[in-house]
Amino acid sequence: MNNRGIHHFDDVFKLIDREIWIVTSASSDGRRGGLVATWVSQASIDPGRPVVVVGIAPNHFTAELIEGVGGFVAHLISADQIDLAWRFALKSGRNTDKFDGVPFTSTATGLPIVNGCIAWLECRVIAKYDAGDRWFYWGDVVSSTSTTGRQPLKERELFAAASAQQLAALAAGMQADAETLRSAADHWRAKLPCSTR
Repeated sequence: MNNRGIHHFDDVFKLIDREIWIVTSASSDGRRGGLVATWVSQASIDPGRPVVVVGIAPNHFTAELIEGVGGFVAHLISADQIDLAWRFALKSGRNTDKFDGVPFTSTATGLPIVNGCIAWLECRVIAKYDAGDRWFYWGDVVSSTSTTGRQPLKERELFAAASAQQLAALAAGMQADAETLRSAADHWRAKLPCSTR
């Protein structure tokens, strides 16, 4: 693909105004973390057996936590929680406690639930797929809650309200992730059957 094609690829996804999700987890020794996830989706239409799938970069602290305990909580945040989005988007949980000053409770299994979100889904991991630069986790929804009357925070709203410094930090973090994970993605691609490359 030439550079023009790559540029247009990015433009296509800018047409979509995705909701902002925060995914959290915690270790058995009490460390906790979370991030703004780039990929959260319903993975089952069976209301009796709801499943969610999330995509997490394997170099992130949250992936380490999910690996350790086999669970996560996906939070749909509201438009009035924009500061929360930036808190969970810009720094690593290895270096800072993202929950410092953030009201939260814990599930029965010790996973952190950020208070005041529109909805949250506690998930137990039932499957994982390693796609090189993303680990995809399928999780049975074991508990959840939701409210009405508030709108989810969307990407366009988040970016429109961002400072130049926030946008620069986000772009730098995304570029660093891409460079860090490129060899893992290449390794994954090299193992694919020839018919799917």
